[in-house]
Amino acid sequence: MPRREEDNEMIKVTGLEFAYRQSPGKAIKGISFDIGDGEIFGFLGPSGAGKTTTQRIIIGLLRGYRGSVEFMDKERRSWGKEIFEKIGAAFDFPNLYEKLTAYENLDLLCSYYKNNSLNKDELLDSVGLLADRDTRVEKFSKGMKMRLNFIRSLQP
Repeated sequence: MPRREEDNEMIKVTGLEFAYRQSPGKAIKGISFDIGDGEIFGFLGPSGAGKTTTQRIIIGLLRGYRGSVEFMDKERRSWGKEIFEKIGAAFDFPNLYEKLTAYENLDLLCSYYKNNSLNKDELLDSVGLLADRDTRVEKFSKGMKMRLNFIRSLQP
């Protein structure tokens, strides 16, 4: 669904460029996009296209980029850790606690945030994992782990 003019931009990336020190070329060259309030946004592309690098810049794991990355009209470089109360991200490799259950993984993650009012059972149900809420993640298939990883990103 196309975004309306009056919708709020939550993330605005303009002319983003980044080069790794050990690499002769740029990993990202002039990427621009914006993400509206409530919008779910994903990166698709071949290996080496810059998807993970872009995400790492957005969440603050990589610095030294050129261009602009704004959250709610404030440059990324100006944000501290409080930004993590506002955004969620899911990468292609789930980072889950294998010895914990699905519910315990969500419960632990929620404890890191001030706003932890999400209904964990509803989240699990939304991705077909409610029946497995008390199963240790080590017993999950890759697809189940990916679904759990996805709903973890919805926490903030």
